[in-house]
Amino acid sequence: MNETAFSAYLQLLQQLTHVLEELMAIEEEKTRAVCQDDLAGLAECMKQEQAQTLALRGLDRKREAALSEMGAASAPLSAIGIWAPAHLRLEGKRVAEDLRRQYELFRGAADVARDTLEINLHQVEKMLEKLNAEAADGFEPELPSRMRTDFKA
Repeated sequence: MNETAFSAYLQLLQQLTHVLEELMAIEEEKTRAVCQDDLAGLAECMKQEQAQTLALRGLDRKREAALSEMGAASAPLSAIGIWAPAHLRLEGKRVAEDLRRQYELFRGAADVARDTLEINLHQVEKMLEKLNAEAADGFEPELPSRMRTDFKA
C-alpha cells in the first residue's frame, strides 16, 4: 500500500473528525436556542449546520475515492489495523477511534437537539389548538407581547 496515500487518508479522517466536532457544537447551540425561544439563533444554527453538512459530504466523497485508490474500497473503518501499512497501524487505529468517538458524541448532541425541538413544536401546536378553540368560542385571547404587532391588518 502506498504510504503517502494512506497518510492523506488519515488526514481526511482527521478533517472529518473536526467537522463532526463543529457540528456537535452547532447542535448544542441549537438546543440552547430552542430552549430560549431564540428563533434568530435557531435559524443561524441551521444555516451553519447546512454548511458543515455540505463540507462533511465533500470530505466523505474524498474519503471514498481515497479508499478506492488504495484498493480498500470495501474495507470497514474498524479494520484499518489490518490493511494499513505496518508502521502506521497504531496511528490509523487512533485516528479511526477518534472519528468513531466524535461521531457518537455528535449523534448524542443531535438527538438532544431534535428531541428538544420536537417537544417545543408540540407545545406550540397545543397552544395554537387552544387559541383556535377559544377563537371559535368568540373569545379573543391576549397574545404574549413578543407575538403582537403595533398595527392591525
